[in-house]
Amino acid sequence: MTDKPINPAKTEYFSSLTGIRAIAAFMVFIHHYNPFSSQNNVIFNFTQEFHTGVTIFFVLSGFLIAYRYSDMNNFNFKKYMVNRIARIYPMYFILTAATFIVFKFSPAHQSENLINLFLLNISFMRGFFDPLKFSGIAQGWSLTVEETFYLLAPLFFILIKRSKYFLILLPILMLTTGLILVSVFSNMNCKGFFQNHEFMFNYTFFGRCFEFFTGIALAIVFKRNWKLNFKHFTYTGILGIAISILLISLQKGDFDFGIRTAEGKILNTLIMPIVGISSLFYGLITEETIVSKFLSSKLMVLLGKSSYIFYLIHIGVISSLINHFSQNLFILFVVVNLISIALFKTIEEPLNNYIRKQFA
Repeated sequence: MTDKPINPAKTEYFSSLTGIRAIAAFMVFIHHYNPFSSQNNVIFNFTQEFHTGVTIFFVLSGFLIAYRYSDMNNFNFKKYMVNRIARIYPMYFILTAATFIVFKFSPAHQSENLINLFLLNISFMRGFFDPLKFSGIAQGWSLTVEETFYLLAPLFFILIKRSKYFLILLPILMLTTGLILVSVFSNMNCKGFFQNHEFMFNYTFFGRCFEFFTGIALAIVFKRNWKLNFKHFTYTGILGIAISILLISLQKGDFDFGIRTAEGKILNTLIMPIVGISSLFYGLITEETIVSKFLSSKLMVLLGKSSYIFYLIHIGVISSLINHFSQNLFILFVVVNLISIALFKTIEEPLNNYIRKQFA
């Protein structure tokens, strides 16, 4: 194994980090369709905690956004937001609209105010309301977290550029803000807006901000070209992630997931990002290993690029339709990937490029 030269000035794209997006999405898939029997308690509980793929996404978002924009040199807020919208919004809007059209003709949803719910979904506002977080495309709750970060990130970078102490102070401030919001609104009839601490810690940016700031800190380390005298970041990171997930699963007790406990939250939100994910990411972009080669392969990069659509459709209307014809989990996995690649090539990528050219 040899070190790749680190040259932040010339590095614009990390193919291995695109490949890791596919792995993170596949982890969430396994979390939702656990293939292991509950009788095999250890393995079942371990894979039940593969929602941690979302944690990988959040750290990755923090890293990539900070790597590209944290210097704030010639920063153009309009271009920044257009690029973010072009990346996230078109496919989310299309798939959300399709989902609500299906809901319109579904007896199970006839009692709901679908217009208001649709507006809350396409505006990402549903992610601030506990009872609505899984409405529409259920897993889309995480996009509210992402969009909150995108809006606040430029302010974070301005403050961090003034003082690196803000790397520690800002996540504490965000968490404190979340706690204040819960204390204010939990006893008010606000349709579940910041209804409780469980919701705030697990499903909002204010509870998940440490994951993003871990990515930001990693980007700063990388951009400063700090050469760390260690040769096994990749495998140390993989081991750290695996041990963290195992420890989260051991916290389960009487809960459905270990993340429901305080210890599980700390492991998922703080320990795993710092000890596991950041080490893996640093290794993937500085070390030449079998892992980095695999994740940088054409297939994994393609799967990584289409992983956003895979994430949006692996549960919901499309997956339900596939399951109607086949209950085979492997077939579902393959077909959802094929649909994701097709939608990426024919809709997501062309729309992304068009919006950036026309409006950025």
